[in-house]
Order: sequence, then C-alpha cells, then structure tokens
Amino acid sequence: MRRYGKKDIKDIKWVKYKIVVPTENDRKELMDAFRHIHDSDIDTEYVAVNQLAHEYLSPDVTGDSRNINNIIIDKKLFEQL
Repeated sequence: MRRYGKKDIKDIKWVKYKIVVPTENDRKELMDAFRHIHDSDIDTEYVAVNQLAHEYLSPDVTGDSRNINNIIIDKKLFEQL
C-alpha cells in the first residue's frame, strides 16, 4: 500500500478503479458502508484506503456536483462481468 502522509494532493498517485453495481439500492448500500468505514478509526494515509473511505461522497449527499464517486450503476455491465 502506498502512503501519502502530508504530500501535496497533486503529487498523489491515485489508484484507478470502478465499482459496478446493478441497482441504485446496491449503490446506496455501498455508499452507506463506505461512510461507516470513513467514520471509523482507520489509517487514511494509505491512498487506496482513503479513496475507498470517500466513496460515499456524491452530489446527492453533499450537494456539490464536484463530489463524484466510482460507483457505477449498470445492470447489463454488472451481469456481463
């Protein structure tokens, strides 16, 4: 796992991933779980841990259209994988 500590955000090597779910309900369940993780006592200096912990953020949660997450609702794609 890569740690980033107090590095400038532009220097972070982000992990690339997408999470595909078949329904909005599945998306919401995952977002609730990620929020629980975020609010728990975890070491967020690990890049992937920090990224996953923030997957609960979305415009419908924060009201900010810049807060997007990597959870994609696509039933057909989900069933193909």
